Formats: sequence, C-alpha cells, structure tokens
Amino acid sequence: MRPGDISQVSDIEREAFPTTWPPTSFGKELKNRLARYLVVYSQLVPTAEGSEADILAPVTDLNQPMLHRIFSNLKILLGSPRDVPHWNGHLIVGYVGVWFMADEAHITSIAVREEFRRRGLGEGLLLAALKMSVARRAQVATLEVRVSNHSAQALYLKHGFAKCGLRGRYYADNHEDALIMTVSGLHSPGYQRALREQLGRLDTGIDLSDYPE
Repeated sequence: MRPGDISQVSDIEREAFPTTWPPTSFGKELKNRLARYLVVYSQLVPTAEGSEADILAPVTDLNQPMLHRIFSNLKILLGSPRDVPHWNGHLIVGYVGVWFMADEAHITSIAVREEFRRRGLGEGLLLAALKMSVARRAQVATLEVRVSNHSAQALYLKHGFAKCGLRGRYYADNHEDALIMTVSGLHSPGYQRALREQLGRLDTGIDLSDYPE
C-alpha cells in the first residue's frame, strides 16, 4: 500500500471505531519500525460479459509497498489483479495493525468495512497477523478487546487466545474495561501445527500460503 492510500484506512478506522480519539496517525505508523499494517483491498473490473465483478487484490504491508499477497482465493470474490490486463483504483476493505516489541506481537486493531463484514475477512486478517508474528519470531501475541464484545472474544478464543487480565476504564468514550487476551508459545511445534490447520480450515477459501516467512 502506498502512503496515498492511508485516507482509506483512516475511513475504515472511523467507521469501525467511531469513538476513537485521537485517530491513529497512519503516516507516523508508516515510519515506525515497530509497527506493521496489513491491508486487503477489492476492486471492480470489467468481466468478459461487460459487467463488473469484485476481485480481491493483494494484501500488502503498509510499511513495504506491494510486499506480498495473502488473500488470493476468496470464494466470494473472483480472480486476481495479475490476471486482469487493465485495472485502476482499488478499495481497501480491511486492515490489521501489529506492533513488535522484543518477543511480543501486540495486535492493535482489526477492522473491516461494514459492507464487507461477515465474509471471514476479519478472521483472515487475524490469522495473517499471527502468521506474520511467527515469521518475525514473536513468542507471544496480545490484544485488548472490550468486555462487552463477546463475538470478538469468541473469535480470539477460537484461535488460541486466553483471557489473562483487565485494563480498567481503558476506552475513552464510555470508560469501559478492556479484556487482555494472550496466546503464547507461537514457536512451539504444537502451536504452529494448529495455526496451519486453522489456515487450512478457513472456510472463506482465503489462501494464506504465500504470506512472507
């Protein structure tokens, strides 16, 4: 992703987290060696019949333009930009942010545009962040989630996170507590085997096999 695309990521953040203040300075995050952001985008391209169809373009590292694809085979979307002779413009539909400190990966946010939700993109971005964390030799991944956000908690529990603490009055809008969730042992053979199985079972058809190691 190029710096010019940051406005779209900011739009997604405002939509997903309307009470966040101050908003994330993604321009500064681009320059932060500790931070990595993965984005996935879709675009409309002409089909052979002259209509338009969604295709899923590369997931890119915000800090390294056009680094690698990880979403290359989503059942509800079609093809790849590399298969299309002419295309211009793209719509970013989701992102995940991760900070790396020592042997810890801290997942700061996961967000998907409202019209693209319930398609498995959020789960795919979570798995992409975990796979990146393994590749960067993190031993532990952590995140915060609202105590009232039971659906997100269920997703994190599904992928090995455990509830390990509470940050009182963490959210500025209503002073809601944040639940701290952690998964450890990222480099253990058992965890990596489980992660491979989760990637293989992801029922949206997302292919994460060529994500950078």
